[in-house]
This record gives sequence, structure tokens and C-alpha cells, in this order.
Amino acid sequence: MSKPMRSRLFAALLLALAFGLLAPRAAADIAKDGKIVIVVDPGHGGIDGGTDAGVRTEKENNLVIAKALKTILEKDGRFTVILTRDTDVYLTYLERSLIAKENNADLFFSLHCNSSPESYPNGNMAYISVIDRFAAEELAGMVLDNISASVSIRRGRVEAREDTGGSLGPYYWNEERQWDMPGEAKLGKISDYYSVITFSSKFGIPSMIIEHGYCSNPGDDAVLSNDASDWAIADAEAKALIQYYTGHEHDFGEPETDFPSSCMWAGTSSARCKICGAKSGTTALPAAPENHYWRTLEYTPPTCTGEGYIKKICQIENNLSQQKFGNTVEPVEEILPPAGHDFKIIDETPAGHGQDGHYFKRCSVCGYEEEESIPGEPHDYRTTEETLPTCTAPGRRVTRCVICGDIVTENLPAAGHQYELRKSVPATPTEDGYEIWVCPACGDEKREILSVCPHEFDVTEIAPTCEEAGRRTMTCRLCGYVKIEELPALGHDYEEQMAVDPTCTEEGFFRGKCRVCGDVVSERIPPAGHHFVKTEDGRRICSICGAPDPESAERSFSKALKSPAFIAITVVVVVQFATAAVLLVRHTQAMKKHKAKYRF
Repeated sequence: MSKPMRSRLFAALLLALAFGLLAPRAAADIAKDGKIVIVVDPGHGGIDGGTDAGVRTEKENNLVIAKALKTILEKDGRFTVILTRDTDVYLTYLERSLIAKENNADLFFSLHCNSSPESYPNGNMAYISVIDRFAAEELAGMVLDNISASVSIRRGRVEAREDTGGSLGPYYWNEERQWDMPGEAKLGKISDYYSVITFSSKFGIPSMIIEHGYCSNPGDDAVLSNDASDWAIADAEAKALIQYYTGHEHDFGEPETDFPSSCMWAGTSSARCKICGAKSGTTALPAAPENHYWRTLEYTPPTCTGEGYIKKICQIENNLSQQKFGNTVEPVEEILPPAGHDFKIIDETPAGHGQDGHYFKRCSVCGYEEEESIPGEPHDYRTTEETLPTCTAPGRRVTRCVICGDIVTENLPAAGHQYELRKSVPATPTEDGYEIWVCPACGDEKREILSVCPHEFDVTEIAPTCEEAGRRTMTCRLCGYVKIEELPALGHDYEEQMAVDPTCTEEGFFRGKCRVCGDVVSERIPPAGHHFVKTEDGRRICSICGAPDPESAERSFSKALKSPAFIAITVVVVVQFATAAVLLVRHTQAMKKHKAKYRF
């Protein structure tokens, strides 16, 4: 570590101690120690040798340059360098990118060599992400410039290559999910072609692939297979990285999501330098184990009344499994509840006053039909005539709706006596007692014997008629005691034979015949009278026949006579008449004087 860097770290340590900032960090805080983290990936390895067109295989060249780069950058003291491999082993693309994720890398730097069936292609080149925020185009150009300035390899171009698709369709970048979603073009930009760049971007890490030169070209291969030249290349790359990440004062913006949480792992958030993209203050985001992205495998839609079925798989888990992440993924099966009917009304009878309506509806999906009633507006009945029932005689009530004039006649059955005990003399072993009961409504009185005899009654009954009360006689067969109970008259049950409803001002008429005894009744029904209501324009009219309220008209005229406007107009007219009269008198007097003056 350089002396200036050690001084800055010592000063920061003192400040931390002074303000108590050396307390343990929250579990979510996984920020770095202030160094730039570069994950250097020596391409290929193990069973994958890369191109073998030159003196050395590609995997050998890549590892030599990677180790040299790590040594040079770590000597600078401002970088932490992690190699994805430092021996001849094979790693999957995802395994390489996961090393960058786990170390919270600022850059994933993948080293490769090119090859061609022809010997003439030569020069270096760089591949960057098609996603702008992870492209690092400026840095890639600096690396190529430095390499070509240090060794005799032509400076090539910087490219971004799009994905060509998979077995399920094109793979797309999706900032919400961060993982390839086959066939979901609506999710965002199309993804990268090269897997290490694709996966690095998924973890929010800028990345690039450096093709140092062509092993199939004799000139380029002579440089690449020479250890001294490889150290020169590594030194050129180190200078580009040092200049790019440390040649300025970092200007960190607000924290932004590196990659979001999903069903597989929690995401992170970092503040990034607005100049070079270096991270600061990286924190873990809340886990989201239920944040799946479902792809349907089988589907039976539910019907209106029947259940459906779906078999689906999480595409995130499935994609990672296909990339040999080591996870297991199983399809999920669900029973879907019935969808319910989607009714459309095909016929409707609106409800009205005193009359229920209905509507007839049919499901637009399955054709099922159903009818439902609509409650109507109830009548507002007011009593126009009433004869109350007595204890032994029935009554009658006539009501009329004040809205539509509908008339209802009700027979009110006799109430029957409601006796109350007024006196009681208990029986003795040798003499009967008695009870006196009185009806408080009509004063009828009855006496009941409290006999020493355990009565066994024989019952005879005279049934009541419509107008006359009946009688039940109970005679004790042991002692001869007689008990009589009155049965109230039933009241007539008239069936209408002729009826004319009364109007507001005219009598009505009713003729009916009793269904029980045949009695015929004819009676006039008095006029119901008007039922005045106030209209929107302030007038009062009868809600039944529409006649205006004469009292309202008189009150309106009287009110108009007393109104300030009428009084003012009257005063003006009187004043004008008085003024005219005065002028007429003055004119008459003036004419008389004129004639007298000029009389001959």
C-alpha cells in the first residue's frame, strides 16, 4: 500500500474512533473496504482449452496474463483482485459470474484470445454489454489502446453483441426480474450473446471480454506465447484500470438497485460513482422467496361452475437449473376455482308502484339463464274508515294508498273476552269454591265453580255464525256442574260482487256477498279526499287526481298582495295618479285666470 493511501486510511480510522463508528454494521451492510474489486476471469480451463491454434493453448495464455494482472494491481494497493481460477480447472459461465456477485465486484474482466480458420485476421478487440448501464465502453477502449501501445498487436474495435435466442425463443433483459425470460419481449431490452456478460449484468456488475489477439495469426501468436509480452499486456491493462477508477475524485450518486431480490437470492443496492461506476455502501435488499416468474406447462380453464387446473414452473429457478446452478426445480400444480357466471340482462320489467319487477339474465359464457325479482315501491296506505271489533262482534277497516288510490278492505275479527280474575274463594272438603272473572274491555262477568268434584265433562257446542256468538257447554257427569263458554262471532267474509272505488271528491260503492252465510251488503264509500303534495315549481297538487290546491292558490294570491314588490308597485301607481290630479287642478285654475284676464 502506498504511503498516501496509508495516511488516508489512518485518518479515517481516527475519525471512526472519535465518533463511535466502529460499532458492528447491520447485517444488510456488505459494503467493501474502499478498494476497487476486480474479478479477473482467465477464460476456458480444464476440459475446455479454448483455441489451440498457437504455440500455447488459449487457456494457458489467459491464465498467464490473469496472474500477472492480479500481481500488478495488488501492488498498487487500491484494488482487490479475485481470479475465477488460478489453476487449470473448468468452470461454468454462471460459476464465474457468481464469484463476481459474491465478492461485490466493481468489474468482471474476462480474458481471452481469438482464432480464425484463416491466418490473416489479427488484432485485439473487446465485447461489452448491450445494456448501457453495464457496458463500460470507455474503459474497454482504454484497455485496447494501452495494449496496442505496449505490444505489436493491432488495436481493434469494441462491440456489443445481442443474444440470438434459445429453444424457447429470444432471451430478454428484464430489470424487474434480472433473469432471461424466454419469449417475453415486453420485459425489456434484448440480452447479451456472451453468457459471462449476460450473467454479470444480471448481478448488476459491468463486464467485458478482452480478446488479446489471434492465436491463428503468426504475428499475434508470437506476442501472446511470450511471457514477457504477456506481462507487458497485463501492465497495459492495469494502467488502464488504474487510470479509469482512480484518476478522479469519486462522485457517488443516490443508492440504486444492483439486482433485485428473487425467489433464489436477495438483491443488493449500491451508490455508484457518476464517473467510473465504482460501488459504495452496498446493502442487501429484503429477501423475496415468493418472487417467482411462472411459465405455464399445462392449463385447463375453469368453467362457470367447474374447477380448472394449471401446471406451472418458475422460469427463474428453471433457467438457473439449466445453467447447472445446482438447484432443484419442480412444477407446481393448482386447482383453479370456478370462474362464476358472466350474466347479461336480456329482458327486464321495471318495478313500479305497488308492483314488483323482474329481470331475466343469461350467462354470456355458458348460456345458463336465471330470473330475479326487483322489489317495487310499497303502497302508502292511510285509514279512511274503521269500525273497531268488540269482544263479541267483528270490525272493519278501509285503507287507501295516498299515492295511487288503491283501496283495501279488511275484516277485523272479534277480539274475544280477555277475562281477569277479580275474586277467588277456594273449595273446602265439603263445599265448592268459586272464582269471579271480569272482562275489562266490556265488563262481562263469569263465575266458575271450584268444585270438590274431579269433574269429568261432557261437551256440547253451538258453533258461532258470522253475526252471532256461539256457545260451548261442559256438563260434569259426576256432579252435574255446568260450565258455559262463549265463542265469538266469526264475522262476515264478503266476496266482492260490485265495486266502484271512490275518487278524491266522489263516493264509491261496494256490494258483496258473504262466502259463509250468504249475507249481502251494499254500502257507499265516502270520498277519499285529496292528498296534496308540493311540486318542483312550488305548486301544490293532488298526487292522485292532479287537482290544484285551492287554498294554496288563495294563499299565493294573498301572499302576492303582501309582497314588497306588489306594495312598491301600488305606491308608485298611487303617487302617479295623485301627481296627475294635482297637475290637472293647477291647469284648470290657470285657464280660468287666463280667460278672466282677457275677457271683453
